[in-house]
Amino acid sequence: MALDIDGLYRAAEDGRRSAFETAQADSQRRLRATLSQIQSTYRDSVTQAQTAARISALGQEEKLAAVGLNSGGAYAAPTSGYTESSRIAMDNALRSNLNTLSARRLKQEQEARSTSSSEIAQASQSYWNGIADLRTNLAQTKINQYNADRNYELSMKKYQASQAQAAYSQAMQRWQTYGYVLPADAAILGVKAGTQTADKAYKDAQLALSRWKALLP
Repeated sequence: MALDIDGLYRAAEDGRRSAFETAQADSQRRLRATLSQIQSTYRDSVTQAQTAARISALGQEEKLAAVGLNSGGAYAAPTSGYTESSRIAMDNALRSNLNTLSARRLKQEQEARSTSSSEIAQASQSYWNGIADLRTNLAQTKINQYNADRNYELSMKKYQASQAQAAYSQAMQRWQTYGYVLPADAAILGVKAGTQTADKAYKDAQLALSRWKALLP
């Protein structure tokens, strides 16, 4: 049974395509998980920063109140310039901290997307390189198969011609031995059964056999 070479290579290409699609989906899934983790960590960090700032602010208000620089509560208007300056400094510190956290989140997200893009690009390059190799191999396989088929066909033609020559030569020997063409040799020699060696056809047959032998040593 002949092999379906094209079918085999199509299956190989399908296998490589499936592997690429799986690699691409895995990379995208990892990216989504990473982005989700980054976002979760960012929210926790923001909450922690805001909580720490609030606790620090309350502590500072108590300290200022203890030395008489602030008689209001944490949510009341400042009663001294120092208190106002302190609150502004804390607000600025919190804002700076939040900006740092946001910048870090954006950088981490960018790095995660870049990593995913590189993974997919590498998988894509590997896929197309593999496809190119498969198609090159397919072309070479077909060339080899064509050459093998042609060589086999030529060999068979030579073998058949050699067998025909041998049969013709043996029929000629029997013609010479018996002096006439036997019925079984008529079709081989291309003459009527009973044709004598004295007939011109005998010389023509000898000449044809000599030429045949020259062509097929």
